[in-house]
Amino acid sequence: MLKLVYKNTRAQVRINGELSEVFDIETGVMQGGIPSPVLFNIVFDFIIKKVLEQCSVEGVTFAYGSTDFYHGARDKFENFDILALMYADYLVALTQTLDDLKLFIKIFENVTQAYGLTMSVKKTCVMSMQQFKEGINGKIVKNQEVDIPDIEIIIRNQKIETVDSFSYLGCWVCRDQRPDKEIESRLTKSATAFNMLRNVIWYRKTISIEAKLRIFRACVLPVLLYGSEVWSLTAVQENRISTFYMKCLRTILGLNLGDRVANITIMQLSGQPSIENLMRRNRLRWFGHANRMENENGPHLGKKIMFSYFPGKKRPTNTGIRKRWENKIMDDIEKFDIKIWRKDTKNKDRWREIINRHVTMNPVPSNIKSIIQEFKDISKKRRAEELAISHGKPQRKATEVLVKDCHNRYDCPNCKKKFKPQGITGHIRVCATHWCKKNNIKIWKK
Repeated sequence: MLKLVYKNTRAQVRINGELSEVFDIETGVMQGGIPSPVLFNIVFDFIIKKVLEQCSVEGVTFAYGSTDFYHGARDKFENFDILALMYADYLVALTQTLDDLKLFIKIFENVTQAYGLTMSVKKTCVMSMQQFKEGINGKIVKNQEVDIPDIEIIIRNQKIETVDSFSYLGCWVCRDQRPDKEIESRLTKSATAFNMLRNVIWYRKTISIEAKLRIFRACVLPVLLYGSEVWSLTAVQENRISTFYMKCLRTILGLNLGDRVANITIMQLSGQPSIENLMRRNRLRWFGHANRMENENGPHLGKKIMFSYFPGKKRPTNTGIRKRWENKIMDDIEKFDIKIWRKDTKNKDRWREIINRHVTMNPVPSNIKSIIQEFKDISKKRRAEELAISHGKPQRKATEVLVKDCHNRYDCPNCKKKFKPQGITGHIRVCATHWCKKNNIKIWKK
């Protein structure tokens, strides 16, 4: 049947209402056809096997031990190599040296051309991972990177671009292995998704808050937390995610920062879990899924990669790098009070029940509109009191009165300590209360 579908296939193209001449289709698969992805996978798998037969490159060597994340000196491990990662028509090649990479790309180009496929040079890029020099004592020398020769790979008279980061399956991968660009991308895309519904959904008083929250969980949260299963964030990065999350919930409830409603109260009113617990749940969900991966002959490759490490290599003690993903997983297990994760992850239903305990959605209070109105009335009364205290004069910001130095820092008028613009405002409200009243500076009141 497949042969009949693809044999003697012809097509026409409609341009400005007129059909072109009939032409034969000799390569490719049917657009939108159900068997098309399977057929392409078969061809691509065949091509990769041909490349591996002609190529002597082994890829990057990892070790899979017998003690999960803990690798002692007596750990028994087996080595395995990762050369190519494939998904649909995407291919990522991992090599130890530049010569191995050039050889792999050259053979891949020859094989694909021989079997009717063409590698897109414009969509191809090369990236080398950031490495720092190590001293005699095994510690890294900060700000001194290992010299990497210029990467020049020419395919069909076109040079493959060398980059510091690239997007793979919707996630950013950077040479310094930090998630800053990925977090920036997630926040931008989720803010766009949220703002597209601002006038249509969030500001509509005819739509219930329960419905708005369901739409938020379906349309915005998946964009924000896409790829969060592999995140290993710092406290600052987690705070950025949390700030956006709370801003969205405030908008949905009809509140703002000027109403001075605490985050814990916002989550209680909306019935939503904290974003930190949602990220923990996502990490542990993927961790349990990968830990259940087993083949007839032993652990699946995905499980091996999750528990893998570089044999004979010790991590320098002065890297100053955030916690690794495995450290985050252990912290998540401790936060969720999971005692025997090795046993619990093997039972899919049991594991799902455990990790979802801390992310349950509570119902919205039936009188939520009256509660929100109370907060609004309290806020309105407080503003009126502040205006009366200032005798009708508009209160000023601390940064409008203080003078910053050449390093963009301000001196506290009381203790003379230096602060950034983000920190001086909160500090002087506590440290220099008398000065704030004298200069008509805003002082927060609960």
